[in-house]
Amino acid sequence: MRQLEVALIGAGLIARLHLDAWIGAGAAVRVYSDDGRAADMAREFGARAVDSLAEALDGANVVDICTPTDSHHEIAMAAIAAGVGVVCEKPLAATAEEAEEIVAAAARAGVRLYPAHDVRFAPPYARLHELVATGGIGEGAVGRFFFSAYHPRPWTGHKSARSGGILTDQMLHGVDLAYWIFGDVVRVHAYYQGEIATPAPEGAVATGTAVLTHASGALSQVISRWTATPKPPVRVSFHVSGTGGTVSYDSEWPQEVRIADGEAGNFGYAGESVFVTEMREFAQAFAGGPEPRLGARDALAAVRITQAAAESAWTGRAVELSVKGAA
Repeated sequence: MRQLEVALIGAGLIARLHLDAWIGAGAAVRVYSDDGRAADMAREFGARAVDSLAEALDGANVVDICTPTDSHHEIAMAAIAAGVGVVCEKPLAATAEEAEEIVAAAARAGVRLYPAHDVRFAPPYARLHELVATGGIGEGAVGRFFFSAYHPRPWTGHKSARSGGILTDQMLHGVDLAYWIFGDVVRVHAYYQGEIATPAPEGAVATGTAVLTHASGALSQVISRWTATPKPPVRVSFHVSGTGGTVSYDSEWPQEVRIADGEAGNFGYAGESVFVTEMREFAQAFAGGPEPRLGARDALAAVRITQAAAESAWTGRAVELSVKGAA
C-alpha cells in the first residue's frame, strides 16, 4: 500500500500535535507555514518543509489545515480544487456560509473531508456516546458539558479576528459533543461574559454559555471558559442524565466517575493521545478503510450551531435552526 502523503499547513502547537500523530500513523509529511516556522518544526520531527501552499499540495493525498480559522476556507478550497482530501482543525470555517461552500465543493469533487474535533476521540466522551447510543441510561434527556482552558491573548476577545471568539472556537467542542450525543439542534440560546476587545487585556477571562434544544426534545448546556493565564489548567467535565440513569465525569476527579443505576468505571484519559487516535482513524479512511467517527456533516452542523450561539449572545435572543439533511 502506498504511503499516505500529508501536506500539513501551519506550525503552531496544534500543528505539532498533528504532525507527531501523522508520523505515528505512518504518513509522509511535508510542512508549509507562512510564518517561517515550518523548517524548524519539520527538522525536529523528520518531516520535509516546503516553500508554498502549491508545493505542499502537489502530490499530496491529504491536506491537514492547522492555521487560524480565517484562513481555513481559502486553503480548503485550494486543496479540493487540486483533488486533495481535507482534514481541518476546528472550526471548519469562520462562517456557516464558508463551511457550506467547503462541504459542497468536497462533495462535488468526490473529496473526503474530515474535521479535527479531537475531543470526540477522548475515551470519556467515546464511552459516553456508546452508553447513550446503546440505551445504557435510557432515553437521553439532559446534559451538561464544561470546558476550561488557557488560550493565548489573541484568541480571548469576543470577536477575535483569529478564532472568532470563544463562542465559535472553544465552545465548538461542547457543541459537537452535545450534537453527537443528543442529535440535531433546533434552538440555541447563548450568553457571553468577558472582554469584547481583541486582544483581551492580560489576565482576562471569557466565558460562553449556550443552552441547546435538540430535535429529540433533549436539552444540553455547554459552558466554555478561556483564561489568558495558564492557571487553572485544562479541565473538562460532563453530566448526562436519561430516563434510566446518570453518568458524570470530571477530569480533576477521574476516580469519581459515577453511573447512577448502572455500571461504574474509569472514564479517564489514560492511554494514547487523542490526536494519535484521531489521525490513525483518518489515515485508515484515506487508505480505503472504515469511515472515522465524524465527517463533513458534523463539521457543518458544529459551525451552524456555534454561529447561532454567537448571534444569540450578541442579540440577546434565542436562534432557531432548521434541521438540514446530510451534506
